[in-house]
This record gives sequence, C-alpha cells and structure tokens, in this order.
Amino acid sequence: MFLQKHICMNFPYNLAKGISHFAKKLKPTQNKEESLSCLYRYVICRGLKAGIEEVRDYLFTVNIKINQLRNSEQDVNLVVPLEVIRGDHDFYDYMICSNERFCAVQIKALAKIRAFVQDTTLNEPRQADIRKECLRLWGIPDQARIAPSSSDPLSKFYELTHGTNVEIFSHKSTPLNSKTLHKIRPVLDYRCMVSGNDQKFLLSLGKSHIYTWLGCQSDRWTKLELKIELPRDTLLCVEIVPELKGEGKAQRKIHAIHILDALVLNGSDVREQHFNQRIQLAEKFVKAVSKPSRPDMSPIRVKEVYRLEDMEKIFLRLEMKVIKSSGGISQLSYTSRDDRHFVPFGLYIVRTVNPWTMAFSKTYNKKFFYNKTTQHATYELPPESVAPFHICYFGRLFWKWDDGKMHNSQKKEDSEKLSKETVLSFIRQHFTL
Repeated sequence: MFLQKHICMNFPYNLAKGISHFAKKLKPTQNKEESLSCLYRYVICRGLKAGIEEVRDYLFTVNIKINQLRNSEQDVNLVVPLEVIRGDHDFYDYMICSNERFCAVQIKALAKIRAFVQDTTLNEPRQADIRKECLRLWGIPDQARIAPSSSDPLSKFYELTHGTNVEIFSHKSTPLNSKTLHKIRPVLDYRCMVSGNDQKFLLSLGKSHIYTWLGCQSDRWTKLELKIELPRDTLLCVEIVPELKGEGKAQRKIHAIHILDALVLNGSDVREQHFNQRIQLAEKFVKAVSKPSRPDMSPIRVKEVYRLEDMEKIFLRLEMKVIKSSGGISQLSYTSRDDRHFVPFGLYIVRTVNPWTMAFSKTYNKKFFYNKTTQHATYELPPESVAPFHICYFGRLFWKWDDGKMHNSQKKEDSEKLSKETVLSFIRQHFTL
C-alpha cells in the first residue's frame, strides 16, 4: 500500500496510528527534494491485514475531506483522538523513543556541520572508509565511471546481429498488386502499418551517436542528422517521416522517427519474440527514452499496428489536406493518434505467424491456430508458431499508394493499380476462411 500527503507536526503520528490497523509493518519516508519542515510524505506498508474495511473507508473519507479543504484556511489535523494514541502505550512509547533517537543523530550531525563550516581546516579521516562501506552495502563497484569505448557502426551491427544472414537486410518487400493479392491469405495471419517514407535501419552507439543504413551491403552507415539521443546497442527498423500539424501558413513540419520493428533494444535481443511483443517492447522503450520537454529534439514513435481485417479503420483516418509549399493542391494525408498527419506512401503488410495460420471458428466464435502440415488446431498461441524478425521481414508485402484510389475525393485513378475497394473486398471475402 502506498499513501501520500503533505504532513507536518503531529499529524504523522495520528496517521501512522490509523494506518497501523492496515498492515503489519510501516515505513515512513520522504523524497530528498522535499522540505525538511515535514517529517515525511509517504508511508509504505507491508503485510495487509484482514478485516480492515471500516478503517480503509474511514481514511478514504478523511482524504476526501482534505481535498475539500484544499483551498481553505482549515485542514485535517487529527485522524485518531489523542487519548486513543496515549492509551496504546506500546505505540506511544515507540513513537517517542524513535523520534528521540532521530533527534539525537540529527543534533550530532548538525553540530558537526557547524564545526566544519566555522573551521575549514577540519578533516574527516573516516570519509573514505564510509564511502567504501556504503558502496559495499549497495552492491556498487568501487571504480570510477569510464567513457564507453568507441566503435564503428558496421562492427557494432555485426556484433548485434551475430548468427544472422546479413543478406536478409537487403531484401525488398514483395509489391502487393493484383497478381500477389492472394498472398494475404489467411487474412488473420497479418498486421499492417501505414508507411510515410523509405524504410531504413537505425543503430545507436549511445547518446547522439546514431547511424542509419538502407540495408544493402554496398551502402554505408551514415550519421543521423536529426537531434536525438538513444541508448547504446539499439537496432531498429524505422522510417524518418516528415510530420505536419495544421494547414495553410500556420502548418508546421517536424521530422520524426517511426519504428516499424525492433531487433535489439539497449542490448536486449528481441528478434525471436512475437511481432506483437516486439512492438509492445518498442513502445515501452520509446516511453522511457522520449523527451517531450525538449522541443529541439526529434520525436520517436512506434507505428500504429492494425489487424489486416481492421484495415478499413486506416481509411477512416485518411483525408485530403493542403500541404504547405504544394501550390495549394490537396494531397492524401493520414492522421496519426497524436493528431499529426503525414503523406502516406503505402501500407506494410506483415505476417506474424509461421508456419502456422490463424482462422476463425464459426462454431465457437473465436480465432484459433492451425498447422497445415500436422493438421493440429489449438486456441492457444503455440510457441513454435511465432514468426521472428527475419521471417516477418523477409515475408513482408508493400502496397504502394501511387495512382490507386484510396479516398473518395481522389479523381485520378489508374485502373491497373489496386484500389481501396478492391483490397477491402478481398479481405471481407476471405476473412472467415
């Protein structure tokens, strides 16, 4: 249990007495940034007791009352009557003795500080020993921090992808067209993401030492020109997308990094994880490294992933917008979940299970996994069905949105290109097969 309140003077003893009915052990503590005028701000409890509903409800009522009095001259000063606290001799004596011990230590420490301030020639010979003992208790190596050894991106890439055929990184996605449309069966096996630029690989050697690579062995790793910092030993499959906000003269553009897939996150190899798990880990990674308070730094985001059977949701977020410096001509735009939009290049379609397939049971009205080779079916995800990164990447399809009709407002249409209606119709037709 974790409680918080700005508590001063004798209120802590009252609150501690009330909380003592909750748990077997209590530990009051305080953030080091907080004012020393308060005894503590937090009470951490262990060992929740049974039959504490009335006490819990009472403390919730007290909390509501404190919130109601937030902007007034009044406050809650007592939770438990003083005579009740004094009547519990063990608790009362413990609180007094505990505070007296703390005060004795503080008085001694303050007197020592005062002496050192008044006489700057004084020296504490035990300081080094105390430091070593603290490091030993905390399990911290007694050594100075050293700068990480420099490494070139190519060597680091081979180190992180050890055991993988590097030729796979040069593989180009299979174009989705009328001849390859049949490949997206079974429909339930696939996920899709909206593309906003050419795909590339991003490698971080730490901080701002970040490089990108197009995937071909003849290409070189080049220093990323965007201002961003990422943990070392991170390898991602990304796009660098020009994002827009607003329209007309007030429109603003920033370049953001969109993660399509993750291979290594801060030294943790996630290539063998399920695609969905890799995306979830990438989202946690982004949440940890993002610096929204630094507008000078380029943002990093994870692509929104849709089930293939839910592709229609993507088209609901497409609209025609006037892009700055486009001569007033409206262009197709995709609006992401953070209300920024970008010009979509097309759609990546990724198969997430292999060699198994997913199907839909009309009898039980839910999805199941089926192995065509063994003819074994199960409703639980078989571990051997997970498609690792190299399978997902090698089997990926790309539906390029050039002259195919994706929005009702688009007038120009190439009849030989796949249109929205053609693909959606195919998905609906084969969804339950």
